[in-house]
Amino acid sequence: MKKLIVTTIAASAIAISAMSQGTVNFATGATASNRISTNSVVGGGATGATAATASLYYYALFASTSQTTVNGQSAAVNGTTANYVFNNRGGGTTATGWVLVGFGANQASLGRFGPISQGTTDATQTSTLNGDGSLTVQGTTAGGTANFVSIGWSANIGSTLAALVAWYNNGNPATAGWVGQSAVGVGLSLGDGVSLPATSSMGSGTGQAPGYVLGLITPVAVPEPATMVLAGLGGLSLLALRRKK
Repeated sequence: MKKLIVTTIAASAIAISAMSQGTVNFATGATASNRISTNSVVGGGATGATAATASLYYYALFASTSQTTVNGQSAAVNGTTANYVFNNRGGGTTATGWVLVGFGANQASLGRFGPISQGTTDATQTSTLNGDGSLTVQGTTAGGTANFVSIGWSANIGSTLAALVAWYNNGNPATAGWVGQSAVGVGLSLGDGVSLPATSSMGSGTGQAPGYVLGLITPVAVPEPATMVLAGLGGLSLLALRRKK
């Protein structure tokens, strides 16, 4: 009788696992190469890890079972670029493009962050994490694999993806801020919420992405009308001098 009960429980667990969707963890580890950095000048290299103060930076994770690049780019990018995943999501499902999985925020440790909520909409961060702190990856199979890419940005931009997209404004923000995107991790094994633990999308193992740089973007200076007028008058003066000669 006991053997029958154990067998039944095991079979039920397998069935539940098979019907469920995959899970993933969204956090950086203690290894230096997996941490997040920032630069201090536009286009410059990393100058140090993100500060050890909570909620100074936010992160979003995207998943796909079909895409291995973002607009043809698989390496990490930062600053002004056309290859951010929020501009290149594809067909709207994991089978056809990139789908938002959830959000993270930096912790009180240099260069590290952890998950804070699940979310499938750009404007909210209201869904709680799974019991083991993982995120559910919609459109995947428990115990299967998926590809992941994450983006990070400074908190002055806002806490949601919608705020980031509005601020970025196709690379022409009205205020300064930092933003960057990880390399694409291809073929990460997913958890099942039962017997298979969720693997972090960040790291140095198979399917994981290493740490990346959040690059500074500053507003493009637009000359004041008076300055433009003076420049125009200067050009006309040069033409007049040439004609006299």
